[in-house]
Amino acid sequence: MKKKKSPLKSFLFKRPLLDQKGFTLVEALAALFILVLCVSLLNFATTQYRTIRKETFEDRQLEWHMFLNQFEYTIEGLVFVNAKPSELEFKLLDEKGNLKETIYYERHFEVLRRRTGAGGHQPMLMKVKNLNFVQNKSFLEITVTFLNQETYHAQLSIENNLAGIQNE
Repeated sequence: MKKKKSPLKSFLFKRPLLDQKGFTLVEALAALFILVLCVSLLNFATTQYRTIRKETFEDRQLEWHMFLNQFEYTIEGLVFVNAKPSELEFKLLDEKGNLKETIYYERHFEVLRRRTGAGGHQPMLMKVKNLNFVQNKSFLEITVTFLNQETYHAQLSIENNLAGIQNE
């Protein structure tokens, strides 16, 4: 009886043919060059992504200026009452000079918010680390430090907001 050769054994111990082609050194170097190029482009793309993300989301300058514009607009017609280091108090009066509503600007966790005495609030600045309000005669000084350590300072005139409060 004749023994049958197993296909695995015949595959493993087959003699190499001289006409088979493999990778040449030039082809291997070209493949290595393409791999290195792809890795370096990926590294460049991730670096650019981090830079764009930092400039877009961590820079608070635009948010600060929008807050100042909105703050100046919303305090028009309000009467300034009190400034504490982390809270401002304004009164809204009706046509007869009677108290209509009390409005507060205060820090709540990491948010500078506008709150009314009747309830509800509106976030004005996000990611606030420190906040300081100081009344200096007819000016209001606001200093804000954000979580990314950027600090902004503004001095706003509240001369028109210093009218006396009647019938509280």
